Amino acid sequence: MNRLTLRLNQIGVLCALAVLSAPCAFPQNAGGPPESIVFYSAGDGHPNNQIYTMNPDGSSPTQVTFDSASDVDPDISPNGKYIVFTSNQTGNNDIYIMDRSGNTLDLTNNPANDEWARFSPDGKEIAFDSNRDGGVFEIFIMNADGSGVPTQLTFPPTLGRYPSWSPDGKRIIFRRGIDIYEMKADGSGTPTQLTNEAPPSFAQMANFSPNGQYITFMSFREGYCSVFLMNSDGTGQTNLTPKDPADPSTSWCSRAPAWSANGHEIYFMSFRPSTGGHNQVFVMNVDASNLQQLTSVGVNGEPRAR
Repeated sequence: MNRLTLRLNQIGVLCALAVLSAPCAFPQNAGGPPESIVFYSAGDGHPNNQIYTMNPDGSSPTQVTFDSASDVDPDISPNGKYIVFTSNQTGNNDIYIMDRSGNTLDLTNNPANDEWARFSPDGKEIAFDSNRDGGVFEIFIMNADGSGVPTQLTFPPTLGRYPSWSPDGKRIIFRRGIDIYEMKADGSGTPTQLTNEAPPSFAQMANFSPNGQYITFMSFREGYCSVFLMNSDGTGQTNLTPKDPADPSTSWCSRAPAWSANGHEIYFMSFRPSTGGHNQVFVMNVDASNLQQLTSVGVNGEPRAR
């Protein structure tokens, strides 16, 4: 019995953490994983961000965390049984894991800020960023059961944030400085630069497509944050959410892109004139067609699909 299983059993969790083949839906949502979208929302009158799930078409939004803190950065485990997220329940940001019964556990419990947790494709590890090394955010990997000591993959003074795994689990893409880089998941070798931003621009929040051929990311290169698509080698970079050139408004930002399970759609968060300057969750086809707004109540963002 691993450490997290023991600790979860001690607080009465009904579904202990294990990498199982059968999907396991959150009981509050009949349409739960593997089809659910997980996101944060400050809706329904709640003053802070909480974690929600919804169906891929935006129906049946369901709150799954209920605390007085701010909960953001959610991700669903590959087997659909767990959600990891960032929460400031202890006064700083830690990585929490929640089972299908709604029980939560602080995985990092560190006085620094730990954020942006992402499950490995096999569900056994979690990549995240933390400023525990001298206050500079860097990339770390920990066991998904919370055991052992996290392994640091990047080091100061250069910033490292927003990690995401390749579909085969062998590579990680992340923000390094102001650009998107790719590195081996064990941290060996020299990271490969995929974008070439020029200050004040920067790129971040990159994600591989399910087949590993493409990468979505956010860039500020056109004077506003927008969702871009590129080939996995960094070529063919295209803005998928361009601002209407006739729109004088400065309220325009699209970011945190995430792929649908079949790789046909891209979910993202955006504020624009049509949303009243509030972040909402959108989905579009990979070619940017068939844009749909999925949320409208409160403030919503950072969608992830299993």
